[in-house]
Amino acid sequence: MNYRITAALALLACATTAAQADPANALGRAVGSFSSGVSQAAMQPLINSQPQWITIAPRSKEECFAESNDVINSTFVRCRRGRQELTRFDAAGNRVVLSERGIPEW
Repeated sequence: MNYRITAALALLACATTAAQADPANALGRAVGSFSSGVSQAAMQPLINSQPQWITIAPRSKEECFAESNDVINSTFVRCRRGRQELTRFDAAGNRVVLSERGIPEW
């Protein structure tokens, strides 16, 4: 199988660069572009798992009272003020909150 891949890459490199004098250079570029595409595909899950600040907008009194069971407590206040959460996604796709802060005022 490795022989087939190598042969296909060699043919591709020679066919796409017929005007060039150095087939080894063309083969190296073909293999390099192939491997860079593979590495980008392998890195995509890592890029998606980087922490990001997500803004949760303030909500109405009625929604916040419903969330806090009609009690004015820290849950009610967090709901009314809104917040930003530093989140990432684990391998299973679940959201993980790493940190929380108030919405900065500009």
